[in-house]
Amino acid sequence: MKKTFLFIFTSFIVLSCSDHSQKTKSMDFRSFKLQAPKDWSKLKMDAYDSNAGIIITKNNDSIFYDYGPYSYSLEENVTIINRKDLNELLAVNPKADTTQFIVIDKNTNREDFVKSKIIYKKIDGYKAKIVEPKKVGKGMTGVYIDSLKTGSIGKIRFNLYGKNLKKESQVELLKAIQTLQFRK
Repeated sequence: MKKTFLFIFTSFIVLSCSDHSQKTKSMDFRSFKLQAPKDWSKLKMDAYDSNAGIIITKNNDSIFYDYGPYSYSLEENVTIINRKDLNELLAVNPKADTTQFIVIDKNTNREDFVKSKIIYKKIDGYKAKIVEPKKVGKGMTGVYIDSLKTGSIGKIRFNLYGKNLKKESQVELLKAIQTLQFRK
């Protein structure tokens, strides 16, 4: 009875582990690696001063990565300005291009106009900014690390992100981000 129980228990553990390993794979990008779904594939780009490329998900979403001095910081490029400040700007510079501005009144919450939520946490020992859209499929999902090390061309940064991802790709990317490991 004990041997049968031990055999069944051991078999269950082995099958559970093998099932998990069939869903993910290790992806190595020279400067970093991560655990990702087995059906993700990578495309290498020709970048002179960085390790950059694209990962394609099974949903044909694109996830971009850049390990180098000029990695995009995943900042939303939205200018939110209140009406008083806009009037002051136009008084000083009447020809200022304000077509991309979001004008709010003093009682409006600025956060209502930002598409993403941002959290900071440690990943592989580095302070990482993790960006996730407030509404799935509408905005950016990814990670940015401002300083991995200093190289001959300056501070080495990192990003890994996708825009307007389908829900499954967004969830998978957020899981993969947690597994990032960088070459020291």
